[in-house]
Amino acid sequence: MILPRNTLAIIGAGPIGLEAAAAALDQGFDVHVFERGEVGAHPIAWGHVRMFTPWRMNLGPRSAARLEAAGWRRPDPAAFPTGIELAETYLQPLANLPELKPRIHTHAQVVHVSRRGMLKTDEGPRRRDHPFRLLVRDAGGRESFLHAYALIDASGVYGQPNWAGDGGIPARQELYLAPQMSYHLEDVLGGRRARHAGRRTVVIGGGLSAATAIDALARLADQAPGTSAVWVTREVAGSVCAGPPDDPLVERAALARRGRELAAGGHPAIAHVGGAAVEVFEFNSATHRYRVNLRVGETSQNEEIDEVLVHAGYGGDDSLTRELRKDEPDFYLLGHKLYGRKPDFLLETGYVQVAGVIEQQARVLGFLAHARQA
Repeated sequence: MILPRNTLAIIGAGPIGLEAAAAALDQGFDVHVFERGEVGAHPIAWGHVRMFTPWRMNLGPRSAARLEAAGWRRPDPAAFPTGIELAETYLQPLANLPELKPRIHTHAQVVHVSRRGMLKTDEGPRRRDHPFRLLVRDAGGRESFLHAYALIDASGVYGQPNWAGDGGIPARQELYLAPQMSYHLEDVLGGRRARHAGRRTVVIGGGLSAATAIDALARLADQAPGTSAVWVTREVAGSVCAGPPDDPLVERAALARRGRELAAGGHPAIAHVGGAAVEVFEFNSATHRYRVNLRVGETSQNEEIDEVLVHAGYGGDDSLTRELRKDEPDFYLLGHKLYGRKPDFLLETGYVQVAGVIEQQARVLGFLAHARQA
């Protein structure tokens, strides 16, 4: 198999993956991007939520330069986009640029990655001489192998929500009931309003996603009588939504304050249970209601509710690259996935990562070309 050394495969067509593709083209790489859904699938999934960061912090420099060269106008740099605005105003036009469009493959899921002709246990400097081997599945279930000498995983974390149970593993019966519960940010005041209006919802988790959900439920309770929620957190009331004391992102700081207010009893329709761990989920098929068993300190407490929202954070899917070594040459994790379960990743941080990685890989390519000539 004759494969050029400048081949680069990128997993994920979100802001970081597309910025990496734009930067790679600038450096002369033959780059292709593989996205299991649509371009910007993750921002679209939480599309109704407004970001903490303004447009000026959300645009990749290489991507924006290519868009502007094609006549695109930057949004108001001080405005805060929603997820759907990020996708429709920025990511989709970027992916449709003539130089990028044929290189972005949507509904192409990278299932596994390895090295062609090598196992994970094979050591030595020759690993770099064996291209990465990607097993890719299309929307119809057909599978094919593709190869590249460099690989970037920018697949993010939003597709891998954490479990609700104690210690980060599923609570009893959670695995069975998970398909009918929600693990992502629902549009409580919009498209999912009917699911929660006049009903009782449990929100599990003490971070900003949970605060977003509980704030929306509080506002829904003001509009729809009979709406209520139970907010279950590991943290006590004063410690939910903990963050930097002088957060420079004013919208993030405001949401954290609102979360602490609601946990402290700031709304009559919101009950907070702090210092709690979820032990068991039960579902009554006759009443279509759940019973959630909690361990609070050394006591047991049951909550009867209609809907379950789990916002216990997210983590990257490591199964894709389980056959690669920790020190795998020419393989890079970028974006939120590099941060693991830490929730404080910002897009502008990811763009800095991209610039460093593409420059490094360009140096590797130049070194290899010089070594071959010598």
